[in-house]
Amino acid sequence: MYRFARILLSHQKYSSFYFPLLSTKNEQYSNKINSSIPFSLLFATGSLSLYEIYNRYRLYALSKNESIPSTPKASITTRKDGPRLEEEGLEYESKDELDVLRRKERLTVDSTNTQYMTIVFNGEFDRDILTYPELLTKAESTQMNTLCERLKKFTDSIDRNKIERDNHIDKDIYKEMCKLKLHGLIIPEEFNGLSLNSQLSVRMFEELAVSPTITTQLLAHTEYGVRSLLVYGTDEQQRYYLPEMAKGNMIATACITEAHSGSDIRNIETTATVSDTDPNTYIINGKKMWITNGLNANVFLVYCKTKERHTSDDYDDRFSFFLVHRDMPGVTISPPVSTLGLRGLGLTHIEFKDVKVNAIHHLIGQLGEGLNILRNLHGYVRTTLSGMCVGVGKRLIQLASERAIQRESFSRKLMDQGLIQKRLFHMEIDTYTMESMTYLTSGILDSFSMPVISIESALTKIFATDRLYRIANDCLEIFGVEGIEIGHPVEQYLRDIRPWSMFDVPNDVLRLLTAWEGVMSVSTVIHDFVRKIRNPIHFPGTKLRHLLTGWTAQAQAMRAPFTFKHDLWEKVHPSLGIPAKDLEYCVFVLRNVTKETLTKSGRDIIDNQLYLRRLSEIVMEIFAMTAMLGRSSRAYSIGLKNCEHETEMTFLYCKHARLRIDKLAKEIHEHGYKTGDEHLQHLAKRMLIAKGYPITTPLERTY
Repeated sequence: MYRFARILLSHQKYSSFYFPLLSTKNEQYSNKINSSIPFSLLFATGSLSLYEIYNRYRLYALSKNESIPSTPKASITTRKDGPRLEEEGLEYESKDELDVLRRKERLTVDSTNTQYMTIVFNGEFDRDILTYPELLTKAESTQMNTLCERLKKFTDSIDRNKIERDNHIDKDIYKEMCKLKLHGLIIPEEFNGLSLNSQLSVRMFEELAVSPTITTQLLAHTEYGVRSLLVYGTDEQQRYYLPEMAKGNMIATACITEAHSGSDIRNIETTATVSDTDPNTYIINGKKMWITNGLNANVFLVYCKTKERHTSDDYDDRFSFFLVHRDMPGVTISPPVSTLGLRGLGLTHIEFKDVKVNAIHHLIGQLGEGLNILRNLHGYVRTTLSGMCVGVGKRLIQLASERAIQRESFSRKLMDQGLIQKRLFHMEIDTYTMESMTYLTSGILDSFSMPVISIESALTKIFATDRLYRIANDCLEIFGVEGIEIGHPVEQYLRDIRPWSMFDVPNDVLRLLTAWEGVMSVSTVIHDFVRKIRNPIHFPGTKLRHLLTGWTAQAQAMRAPFTFKHDLWEKVHPSLGIPAKDLEYCVFVLRNVTKETLTKSGRDIIDNQLYLRRLSEIVMEIFAMTAMLGRSSRAYSIGLKNCEHETEMTFLYCKHARLRIDKLAKEIHEHGYKTGDEHLQHLAKRMLIAKGYPITTPLERTY
């Protein structure tokens, strides 16, 4: 496609080609481009990217009945209400709607995506990810705006202070949620739900996030309970549960966490043992801790270790999910647990003692499939949670902006002071970045029937929850002492968002998992190289060559020349060429440091958590740059409001991200002594030996 577009620009016949602007959704963008301007000038001035040039010529050629290779058969008919596209006897309002429907065809077949942020560890890059997902038809966009207006009225009516005081949510709020069908956001219409896709669902959670307690409860119900039934439930289970869940009569939550297992989901103690009398009956025993909305939920998705009758006394590593009802004999629910934030969440401990469930009716998926189910559900949970962070971030920016405009200090408005402007800028760019990552990830979920987003969703969740806490701190600094008063919105948000970084899997653990997954994907490619370089006795020639060419493999990787091989600038608007080159450079750096880390540590890399954290920070910056580039390029190409603002933020973020990545790469290149890692670990061990702060007060004397 891009080769074809370049031919258009270079060929004398087409370089001065004038085209009719067939259709645009944005009048501002339509006015920017005069229909009598040649392609070459539009490209040179940055008004159109190569992608747009190709598509516009394609539409023009179709209107003239000219054939283009690899172009689907289509035609354009002129109507009083504007041009319409026809394909296979069907009419569509615009090319955009036709493209959306074509993309949605992939969902009807078994399709999966490239593991975008996995292959970058090996220096590869799938350029398709730079095409920001645009999956909503005009009707769906209208539906989204209508729902958002209704949700805004609902959230404005919520008294958050009352929830804080009473430590529970009133029944009137639940009734209003049922009227709005909030418990059935992703449930199909045939079961009385709203049938929203991931992008629309995330948008609804973003709007609801101004009340974090309610949104967190709804997150557990939607992305654990409902999603597990939609993806893995049988037809019978869906017909039984989904209509009642859509009405709000059944509220679901997940029971996963245990006191002694922590983040190690393989180390749980809750068991489901097959009955001696009935092979379809399983007996559940165990205790789950800190269950979201356990106080109000009446359907529990319980994660168990399963044991068959033919196995030994030790449980194997097979895990399964069972649906357990609140009123089943043997289910005991504790009183609600008091927490730092999210008051009214209904956090409880739940004990299961000889609870009998029928595998035919209550088993989710296949027996022993629980681990894979949980991993897939986590992708949806993390993406939706990131959308909630976006909603709170926008609310905090609104509060901080109003404060800066109204408040004076030292005879000057806060809005005119440089330090305040810097805080506001960081709040805005962090929110924009997490929003870009969130909707890119949700777009991937909607684009494929079998999406794989383990790394992308983890990086999005890490970035969103960490940066949101920084946004809240900046907002608190702008408000000053007033912001710490009990009941103040900033104080409430600061407490409520703090647990989100520990929701699902704590961020530190996620960092290690993402880096480990990426490194292992590279190890399969360069296994022979690493084996030879780490065994000089068995492969002296390989080691000698590296010593002669660069002393060490690490130094050789550090000096490897950088060349553009992906040409990422072709997939974005020409005005974003520099950030695109920064992105490609960062992918090159990640490949080098990953190869170097494997060469240094080999199998011991799993124990070098400080190196893994640095790798995860690098790939997170790369994903953030990718999301911002794709989004701002789309915004500028179609002329969205304030699109220049988006491109400027993208320039700044990519510039500073490249500097941060260079710094992290340098720390990986250097020895642990130079980076201070060895000192850090040594001092931490001393403190643990002392079981506390080991330093004597400076007021003590030895004489």
